[in-house]
Amino acid sequence: MIKPDYWAELTTQETELITVLQKTSSQPDTIALGSTVAHADPYRTLYVERGEVVQDLGEEIVVAWDCWKEQSKKTDRYFRNELRFWQPEKE
Repeated sequence: MIKPDYWAELTTQETELITVLQKTSSQPDTIALGSTVAHADPYRTLYVERGEVVQDLGEEIVVAWDCWKEQSKKTDRYFRNELRFWQPEKE
């Protein structure tokens, strides 16, 4: 929060930049092309596996899973709500 006294001393360019940054910081991150993901269901094997979004099909996305690189099936389709951003396990 910027105090009104300070806000009045900012240039137009500075206030516009702050406004844009506030808007983008309040928007949740969206899983998109290039995102590193894992499955959202803790009971699925892929919950602990890492994958990358390689194609955006509108309502569905295609994920290439690291654990499947050596197998013929390398990708699978999911709805965005079936996935979450991947986070490395804490030791």
